[in-house]
Amino acid sequence: MTTRNEDSPLMAERSVPVSGFSRELRGEEDVERFWFSWASRGEPSMPVHIVFSASLRAAEVKMGDMKAVRFSEVASAEEARERWIAWRQGGRGRPLFVGPRRTGRHPVVRLSGL
Repeated sequence: MTTRNEDSPLMAERSVPVSGFSRELRGEEDVERFWFSWASRGEPSMPVHIVFSASLRAAEVKMGDMKAVRFSEVASAEEARERWIAWRQGGRGRPLFVGPRRTGRHPVVRLSGL
């Protein structure tokens, strides 16, 4: 049975990661870490990590070896999760275009008659 990404619960974690997140955010006294599962491009679910600071009203969200995405004016880790999902889906309810994984090549648009 496959779970929709939006239905994956947000889980609290005890430790704050060292790599992949900014020192500024990791160094805050009120920093919290969470994770949830996300399936990207029809692949198996992967953990997505959130580092959140209520005092900074900031969060960084990171999946796998991708660069962390920073969100400001965030009231909660759940809001950071929702904003990351919207960003990941391009704000239009569909995934952003990603080139083929093996080659990394993107299609070339050719306009005829120019």
